[in-house]
Amino acid sequence: MAIEVQGVLPKSLAASHGIKAGEKLLSINGHQVRDFLDLEFLASDYELLLELKTVKGELKEVLIHRESGRPLGIEPEPYKHRNCQNSCIFCFIDQMPDKQRDSLYGKDDDYLFSFVFGNYITLTNLTETDYKRIISQRISPLYISLHTTDRELRQKMMRSANPVDAMAVLKRLNKKQISFHLQIVCVPGYNDGEKLRQSLTELMLSKLNILSIGIVPVGLTRFREGLSPLRTFTKEEARNTLAIVEEIRQTYSCPFIYPADEFFVLAGNDVPDDDYYLEYPQLENGIGMLRLSLQNFRQKKRSLLKELRKNDANYLMLSSLSAQTLISKIADELNARLESQRIRVQPIRNDFFGSQISVCGLITFSDIKSQLKPQDDEIIIMPSVIFNHNGETLDGADRLTVKSTWNNPILLIDQFFEDWDYL
Repeated sequence: MAIEVQGVLPKSLAASHGIKAGEKLLSINGHQVRDFLDLEFLASDYELLLELKTVKGELKEVLIHRESGRPLGIEPEPYKHRNCQNSCIFCFIDQMPDKQRDSLYGKDDDYLFSFVFGNYITLTNLTETDYKRIISQRISPLYISLHTTDRELRQKMMRSANPVDAMAVLKRLNKKQISFHLQIVCVPGYNDGEKLRQSLTELMLSKLNILSIGIVPVGLTRFREGLSPLRTFTKEEARNTLAIVEEIRQTYSCPFIYPADEFFVLAGNDVPDDDYYLEYPQLENGIGMLRLSLQNFRQKKRSLLKELRKNDANYLMLSSLSAQTLISKIADELNARLESQRIRVQPIRNDFFGSQISVCGLITFSDIKSQLKPQDDEIIIMPSVIFNHNGETLDGADRLTVKSTWNNPILLIDQFFEDWDYL
């Protein structure tokens, strides 16, 4: 096994030692190089003996002494991640409509992506070689989709071709000082209520190296034909879930169990204060986003007001349904400081995925276009999260398309108010 050198950085150590794109890197200091993480891990030594195969198929060895501040400079070939082989009853990808961007249908279940990017894995495809590598290279922390500590219930929900005893795996990793973040996708009638209490209790009693536990409600789109019949939480069930989590937090003095923001919104409760979330370890899971947005807004309020006052215009601020209360509060605080200008808020209903999806990150351009009705004197404020890193919305509209839809200027604001700019 080897990795291909896709590129070599100019003036790097690899370049000065004659390593070229197209060559295959077989080993470093006698250890096989399987992927990008092996390269990073093995290349951290001071003295490196690289074994390569040239484009002509000849073997060569290169000895490199690392220099402070100078990169090795080998760019490896793209990594082919492992795909998920489970068939979870709540899988969001299975609920995607046809003919969307290819990237929206990806189902990775790869422990390297878990470590590097914080993607959640199910543990169902780990081999003995994987376990040894995780332990020897200290691949920690990992992000793990647990869902329940009940082995039979977990299999009922995940329908894995290779079911594993997740708690046994966690205990094995725990003995080798591997830590992890856990998520429980909560499904009414399956792993909620008493089952949730049992899972959290067992986790607390197990004394594992748990860094955080996120409790996330199942997300259901309108594209569920042929899938398991599921439903979302009621207001009372959301309140009960919050009560169970708080009970466990208090009983075991455990501050790292976090319900998703949606539970607080559905229950009609205020989101907790900033100190509740500690360092926001489950932010990428949508946990603590509302509080952090408000917290950062208040820190940046003066700068934002200065920006808004640059234009003699009113503003129309777009919001998801789940963030409507928060965005309205922000608009009220801004309006209290503005002299002649006014900000009004328009929530966007999710007709694309269905009314049960209410978070900002899943708003599509088609819904914005059909519902947003700005007045002539209004500047539109949109959350920048509606675009991906390629500048496309979920339904494939690019920035130019969005910008040209209205005659009004569009101000994009980061969802955490860290920056803003005009489209």
